[in-house]
Amino acid sequence: MSFLKLINMGMKGISPIIAAVVLIAISVAVGVMISSWITHWVTTQTGVTTQCVALTNYNIESATYTSSNNNLTLVVTNLGSVELYGFSVQIMNSTHVVTYNDTSPDIKVTPPLSKDSPLKEQRSAIIVINLNGTQGDYSEMGRTAEEIKVLNKACPSFSAKIPKKDIVKE
Repeated sequence: MSFLKLINMGMKGISPIIAAVVLIAISVAVGVMISSWITHWVTTQTGVTTQCVALTNYNIESATYTSSNNNLTLVVTNLGSVELYGFSVQIMNSTHVVTYNDTSPDIKVTPPLSKDSPLKEQRSAIIVINLNGTQGDYSEMGRTAEEIKVLNKACPSFSAKIPKKDIVKE
């Protein structure tokens, strides 16, 4: 008798039916764990965003570009119950999008806002952007802006927009 024949005689494998049952059980267990994790994650993500967007509301009351000093002045009013801070401004025309974030030296907000001192409900803030400042000369954006968008850090999913027709140029 050969060596291989001796080894094969003493070993028996598991039945294909038992193997299939074990594989199905493992697959179901892993599927339940992944499904549970995904359900929890989606609920957490959509719950926070939905609440934030539902309670946040602010308008750009006015937008004025002054060509003599290349400043864009925005008046933003908080109409929702979320207290706002960390305003950023995007200016868009047909060829460019320029973003001024809240830490840029070219953007000034009055009164100064922060997480500890936010813009409360029914209050307004004045945002002045120097379009000829440290980020470069974007004075043409003041003249050719087609839309201005104001974002905030309190609820980044919400933004306010003002169209070209409502931008005053002096």
